[in-house]
Amino acid sequence: MANRDLKYVLRKVYNHESLVGIDLRNLYLSFVDFSTLELRRADLEGCCLSHALLDGSDLTDANLTNAKLSHASLNRAKLAGAILEGVIADGASFEGATGLTPSTIEYLKSKGATGLD
Repeated sequence: MANRDLKYVLRKVYNHESLVGIDLRNLYLSFVDFSTLELRRADLEGCCLSHALLDGSDLTDANLTNAKLSHASLNRAKLAGAILEGVIADGASFEGATGLTPSTIEYLKSKGATGLD
């Protein structure tokens, strides 16, 4: 999906519509509630998601490279195959998140993420 219009994206979020494969690279989406949304294969590279709610969202195979996740909530998120290289995760919560590899868990812990025990 090539549509990067912020109004379009926020309308889909508000209506709780699927965002599978959407291109959200480098957008400022702090404090947005993405809880339980389908974000499989979404491109969130460089996105600012500080304080965003991603609880229970499906981020399978999503690209979160260099995303800012400071104080974001990803509790119970599905993260199998998600790319989390270079993320800023200070204060981010991953309690009950699934699909993370042991090396990714250690990396997120080193970046200040919580809920990964």
